Amino acid sequence: MNIREIENKVEKFILKHNLISDNDKIIVAVSGGADSMMLLHFLSKRNVKLTVAHVNHMMRIEAEAEAKYVRSTCASWGIPCVVHTADIKELAKQQKISLEECGRQERYNFFISLSNNNDKIATAHNANDQAETMIMRFFRGTDVKGLGGIPIIRDKIIRPIICLNRDEIEYYCKVYEIKYKDDHTNFLPIYTRNKIRLELIPYIVKNINKNIVYTLLEHSQLYKEEEDFLMSYISDCYKKYVTLQNDIYEVKNIHKEKPYIQKKLMLQILVELGIYNKVTSRHLEDIIHLIDGPSGKKINLPSCVVVYKSQKCIRIFVEQKTVEKVEMFLKIGSNSALDYEIFLKKFKANEKTIEVCAENRYTKYIDYDKIECTLKIRTRTDGDKITLPSGQKKLKKLFNEDKVPLDIRNQIPIIVDGNNVVLVAGSRLSSAYYVDKNTKNILEITLVPKK
Repeated sequence: MNIREIENKVEKFILKHNLISDNDKIIVAVSGGADSMMLLHFLSKRNVKLTVAHVNHMMRIEAEAEAKYVRSTCASWGIPCVVHTADIKELAKQQKISLEECGRQERYNFFISLSNNNDKIATAHNANDQAETMIMRFFRGTDVKGLGGIPIIRDKIIRPIICLNRDEIEYYCKVYEIKYKDDHTNFLPIYTRNKIRLELIPYIVKNINKNIVYTLLEHSQLYKEEEDFLMSYISDCYKKYVTLQNDIYEVKNIHKEKPYIQKKLMLQILVELGIYNKVTSRHLEDIIHLIDGPSGKKINLPSCVVVYKSQKCIRIFVEQKTVEKVEMFLKIGSNSALDYEIFLKKFKANEKTIEVCAENRYTKYIDYDKIECTLKIRTRTDGDKITLPSGQKKLKKLFNEDKVPLDIRNQIPIIVDGNNVVLVAGSRLSSAYYVDKNTKNILEITLVPKK
């Protein structure tokens, strides 16, 4: 093993996939482990501007020490560092999701909250992570897209060292004398991924394929290329067969395609409707039977989505429930509306308070002096827009991109300043109200769903 070979390998990988350019601004996700510390050290030698993002999940005794270590290392290397602390156990309980999923959501929400429109977010996934993900998805059941594993690049998220295995990363750290913090739970065979890492992959390496990690890494790219080709064809079919008007999808002449393509096209529509994760293979089979069946039949899908066969086409739409319109002024302190508890707290800004104002799913921070009217909470109305770093965006489009189910969109609380959307509960904060270096007063807004 040679350090120059490892460095050249990463450089060629970055160049091949066009991951990083000179003067890029990059948010680096750093846990303090070998992978992320190696990534940070490698990127620190490039002509880029780095900011480190660290999340303290409050789940292990060592968590505070790890946060302190990341802070001190960044200080010695001259790299800005922002630490976000989140009670993952409590958040997972409130959201009724697994600890793993909650932690992942909280991390990426935090990384995105730190990034501006042109910033990239670098995570330290490696080849072993890729292999573990592909194996886990295969045994749970997945399609070609799932077998593609962790994408090298997705939107603004890049993974520059996914081409390296753990041995290469640890060797790099040894050569450059980079200290790191091991998460002891990674070595306990108590989670599915850990069992794959500690038991299944070593067995495969010893008895079946000693290069299984890189074999799977290569195949992940092949599966990705196949998926890209398929989705390009599906996109052409979408333009050819699908129209959308007044929130109703009309699909004509889809029977000309093979059932597999029909399913993929229908899935694309269901993704846009925000119910992809709620649809089963049985639902898709029922839709295919509907396409070939007589007119006048319909299928009821989750989240009030209806698939109806008319004489001329397939119609897909959401049966709208009548939602009571609520609009209420908010005061400093405790408020209650739309099945949420809303807490407003005003405080003076200084360097220390601004540093800790990292938003999460439930709490946002805004510049109090940018507010022009008394804040109100209400549900969305037609034409509502929010200001983002990339420009104004309609809430309808935002909900589509975030895959928010249509049947709950009219129930999501919106906080407004006059006619200006300040924030969307559990989602985005308007960049027009961002806290910055000129902020004198900060308003903390916390929205917690009632249990």
